[in-house]
Amino acid sequence: MNNNIKDKKSIMVIDDHPIIHDGLKTLLASEPDIEITISAMSSHEAHEKIAHQQPDIVIADLSLGDSDGTHMIQNLISTYPALKILVYTMSEEKLYAERTAMAGASGYVMKTRPPTELRKAIRTVLRGELFFSSDLQRKVRQANIGLSEKPTSIIDLLSNREMDVFNLLGQGMDASAIASKLNISRNTVDTHRINIKNKLSLPSGKALERLAYEVIVLGKIEE
Repeated sequence: MNNNIKDKKSIMVIDDHPIIHDGLKTLLASEPDIEITISAMSSHEAHEKIAHQQPDIVIADLSLGDSDGTHMIQNLISTYPALKILVYTMSEEKLYAERTAMAGASGYVMKTRPPTELRKAIRTVLRGELFFSSDLQRKVRQANIGLSEKPTSIIDLLSNREMDVFNLLGQGMDASAIASKLNISRNTVDTHRINIKNKLSLPSGKALERLAYEVIVLGKIEE
């Protein structure tokens, strides 16, 4: 038996876009010691496959049709505490990285970053280290020893699904478009809007939309 093949680190990719699976296989084909061996298009499929074949590292998107990505990470880590998960996504790092870290992810890379950064992140996480900004790594360590800080910005008050709705509101989507994007009902979107407005003490839906635009598009995250 070829020991080089036997000793390769196994990677699982969770993403609902086939082009990402193909692109990552091409990107990592030249790496001698790591290999994508498992692919899943949904959270449900990922759970089924991991139950039979646990990979050394999971590369996961946050935008999956059947699940909130952060919730999926929480469930996977709850079931498999030693599992290493690297988030690879288009979702803004400033909005989601801390949430995924607190859910149990070991790293976060945006799909807009160069391939070299993804390779570095994979190897960093495989070594058992974190791949986040230094400030975020500090927060994660504090949380792990019971010293987690109070919310540092208004968006920290929102649940993961509320954050998804807030993000899409900021991008200019109406309730129907958000419902379609998140695979939820229009009524559920309306309920989330009301809850977000109340949590952030905003006087109206227009004020919510304006704040979402300022945070998501202009990058003004209020303390």
